[in-house]
Amino acid sequence: MISVAMTTYNGESFVLEQIHSIFHQTRSVDELIVVDDHSSDQTIPMILHLKQDHPDWNIKVFVNTKNLGYKRNFEKAIALSNGDHIFLSDQDDRWHENKVEVMMKIMEAHPKIEVLASSFDLIDQEGNEIAIEEKEDRSNHNFLLKKVEKDSLTNMTLEEFAYHNYFQGCALVMTKKMKQLFLENFTDLIPHDWLINMLASKENGMVYYDHPLFDYRIHDHNTIGMTGEVEKGWKAKWSRMNDLKIRQQFAKEQMESLSVLQKIDPQFFSAHPQYERRLSFCEDHLKFLEQRSFLSLLLQNRDPNYKQLKPLTARLYDLVFALNKNSYGKI
Repeated sequence: MISVAMTTYNGESFVLEQIHSIFHQTRSVDELIVVDDHSSDQTIPMILHLKQDHPDWNIKVFVNTKNLGYKRNFEKAIALSNGDHIFLSDQDDRWHENKVEVMMKIMEAHPKIEVLASSFDLIDQEGNEIAIEEKEDRSNHNFLLKKVEKDSLTNMTLEEFAYHNYFQGCALVMTKKMKQLFLENFTDLIPHDWLINMLASKENGMVYYDHPLFDYRIHDHNTIGMTGEVEKGWKAKWSRMNDLKIRQQFAKEQMESLSVLQKIDPQFFSAHPQYERRLSFCEDHLKFLEQRSFLSLLLQNRDPNYKQLKPLTARLYDLVFALNKNSYGKI
């Protein structure tokens, strides 16, 4: 049985196109679980109308009485899914018609895979293709911090997920075993997809397929995504450079991911003393950014953890941010 777990929130602009793409696959899905996070627009009436028009489409709709946030909303959608394999879906993307067929063939041919991620194509809110600058030493539209061969299968290690998440939930299909592990270890410290990827790699069952199988939509209302990759111009860069939350984002994420890693695999964590050092560094880094302490940030540049945390450009932006105290109240 194949399930699709979709969460929605004020998604009236794109959700019907996404659902149509899910039910027009070359290999059919058995159920679509939709969990709506208390939308205030026409998302649910539109889905219910679509369900009525297509009684052969097994769409099950659940509506939260209060907003849970995307992490807990996906936890609920996954818990309600009954399939032996569960695809995760956002409300605003568009699946290629062979996504389910291709990914299921790989899963069935390699039964040790617990979670499989695919690549994607980028589109704008009108559905037009977006091109971004692809870095030579990266893959998956710069999400994956290493180069892999096109159309290859790549095993991902737990160590790789200690500091970064490489694959969005909408790129994933997971087994029932991983569903259970995810629910048993759920935390909202990190995004749901990061936790799934981390748990799968712990089981030596996390694999990436370097082939695009869906259209990932970038628009003004993405809850999460890669908007920063496609923003253009100095005005956008200046705004991001002077945003405290953005300056702190990487350090905060790494503190949270390492805390989760320590919880799910304490033996692995203790075997890597660099993780404890990184935690300490990130704690100080957050404090120095909050204080806009130029000297402290400058001295941190001698710490190799800083170079691993941020590239040179971002470290320079931190220093400019610390000097730009006039915008402190505007952040």
